[in-house]
Amino acid sequence: MEKLRDELPGNLLEILQDAAPVLDRRSRERLAAGIEALIDENRDLAVRAARAGLERDALLAAVGRQGIVYDAGGGVVAAGPGEEDRIARALLGRLDVSLGYPGGEPVPPGELPGHRALRGERLASCRYTIHDPGGEDLHAVVSASPIIMDGAVSGATVTWQDVTGEEQACRRLAEANTLLEGLFENLGDIVGVQRPDRTILRYNRAGYEMLGMTPEEVAGRKCYDLLGRTSPCTVCATELAVASRKREVVEKFVPELGRYLECRSSPILDEKGEVAFIVEQLYDITDRRRAEDELRESEATARALLNAPSEMIVLLDRDGRLLDTNEMTTRRFARSREDLIGRNILQFFAPDAAAVYAARLRDVVASGRPARFEDAWDGRLYDVVLYPAADEQGNVIRVAAVARDVTGKKRGEDALRRRTHDLNERVKELSILYEISRIIERRSEPSLNEVFREVVRVLPSGWEYPEDTVARITVHGHRFATERFAETPWRQVSPVVVRGETVGMVEVCYLHERPERDEGPFLAEERALLDIVAGRLGSMIERFQAWDSLEKSESQFREIMQQSFDMIYTCYNEGGIAYISPAVNRILGYTPDEIIGRRCRDFVVPGSLPAWEEGRTKIARGEPVEGLEIEFHRKDGSAACLELNESPIVRDRSVIGVHVVGRDITERKQNEQLRQHAFEQIERNIEQFAILGDHIRQPLQVILGMSELLDEQKATGRIREQVHRINSYITDLDRGWIESRQVREFLRRHELA
Repeated sequence: MEKLRDELPGNLLEILQDAAPVLDRRSRERLAAGIEALIDENRDLAVRAARAGLERDALLAAVGRQGIVYDAGGGVVAAGPGEEDRIARALLGRLDVSLGYPGGEPVPPGELPGHRALRGERLASCRYTIHDPGGEDLHAVVSASPIIMDGAVSGATVTWQDVTGEEQACRRLAEANTLLEGLFENLGDIVGVQRPDRTILRYNRAGYEMLGMTPEEVAGRKCYDLLGRTSPCTVCATELAVASRKREVVEKFVPELGRYLECRSSPILDEKGEVAFIVEQLYDITDRRRAEDELRESEATARALLNAPSEMIVLLDRDGRLLDTNEMTTRRFARSREDLIGRNILQFFAPDAAAVYAARLRDVVASGRPARFEDAWDGRLYDVVLYPAADEQGNVIRVAAVARDVTGKKRGEDALRRRTHDLNERVKELSILYEISRIIERRSEPSLNEVFREVVRVLPSGWEYPEDTVARITVHGHRFATERFAETPWRQVSPVVVRGETVGMVEVCYLHERPERDEGPFLAEERALLDIVAGRLGSMIERFQAWDSLEKSESQFREIMQQSFDMIYTCYNEGGIAYISPAVNRILGYTPDEIIGRRCRDFVVPGSLPAWEEGRTKIARGEPVEGLEIEFHRKDGSAACLELNESPIVRDRSVIGVHVVGRDITERKQNEQLRQHAFEQIERNIEQFAILGDHIRQPLQVILGMSELLDEQKATGRIREQVHRINSYITDLDRGWIESRQVREFLRRHELA
């Protein structure tokens, strides 16, 4: 019977008919009726199965999906729309079509959706790529479910949907979004997206760079909050765009950024016509605004420059018609600017003069070269320049005419020519004064006589007629004169004064008579020149005398320093010791040459360095130092104690060195030490005197008391006599102790201790 379960109803009927002879009639009838009923039920199931397959295919087609049904062994029960579909071939593991994951990795055969479902897995909307060597790649969304019967997997269903078109559309959309994002981010202008309430959603890169913020710092904040404000701008393009539902443009200056911005707010409407978002575009128009301002300033400046000159300036076209003019021209013609512009300038001149001007204008237009000429008009003389202005092709399209009133200039030129001679004379006087100053100021001159000879030689060249001029200088009876000198009636004299005393004079004479001028034949400027020369000579004599006195003082000072018992030296911060007196040899054992260039600190005993540094600090502050006791190393290795008096060397308000006078107090310091030791010994002696007197008197008192107990008067008297004698010695010692104290106090009072 177990074997009969797998047989078809028709086969069962044949088997039962073969077995009928062995059954009774009633059994055969019941068996036949059961078999017929079973056959009818089987037909009904077949019809229902066919209808279910049609309904399944219709449902899958309705939802845009296709399917494969597997039995428990992995055999394909049904596949629609057919096993030749490329996706079906891939899902069935055909070799000509491969199934891959979205990343491109191939799907192993054991991991096909049908196999996974037969293992009991459920797959929901998994994406796969189907690669067909004969066509383009396809994309499918696959779902797979196991069929469970009696708790066991009896088959599996796999459905798929071809989403190639959707995938391609998504890719194109992603590419478009990437392109749009790239364009958005790389726009040179600032673009931002915000809500109608001015809440910022995002900016492009230019916006974040302008604000100096990151996207995280910007998102969700108000646009005015990003500028550090607490309220919106007075004029806001976003507010206007929300109200009008169309693009609004506002130009304004943003002081927080220091820039002019053109704000364009474009609304994006939702399906109800309400403003959903605002796309804000910010254009930096600072350069344009500044250029406009500069243009206005330039125009104003050009107009000011046009009106500032005292010349008449007009701009003409090729035919002479006035295009523009300055204020000087309107005043000269007694007409307004509006009345002059548009008229031909030739109509303002007489016919003959107009013909000449017209010819000159045509020549400038034709040649492209400027023309300059002088013309008389209404009793005035004008310097006129016609200057052409050409276009890019070099054609003259405008002519600028500048007429300068040179009447006063011409008159001034005549006066200038009259003054030229006088100025040339002044130049000669200045030249001679400079030359004389150079001679006088030259300090390397060997003697005053040489100076006087050179001065008197160049002196005549400063007068109006140098070829006829002679000069003489007389100082302390010594005369220095030019060749051919002779006293004539045409003579100028100026005294040479030194410290209020006239020591000589300077004379200038003309050898022949000359026209009468300010002082005889001489000019007033020549008198001033002569007085200046005489004054300079007097000052020079005083300076030479001062130099002589200074040299004598320096020589005496140098001699004193060389013979000084103290060590005198000069030390600079840069360069060390520059000078030291010969006394250094006696005090430290070094020659001056061994000391020059070295630092003073190199010779200081280490124990004196703190005091030395304290002195350097005071010198650096510009303060003098007195009585500074410092021990120095001698050349033989011993130490010498010097008392230093120091003065800072100040130049340009800075201390650059120090002058020092050092006195050797080594012997004095030693004597002080000996004297201190002596007084210490005196102190000790005085103390010993006091102690000795006490120690002797006490035993004497005992001896004297003991003697009183003796019966022998003679011995007692003898002992008493000796005790009084010893006591007198002690009294003398006490007297010496008192005198020693008085001597000590006397020495202390007189600073000898």
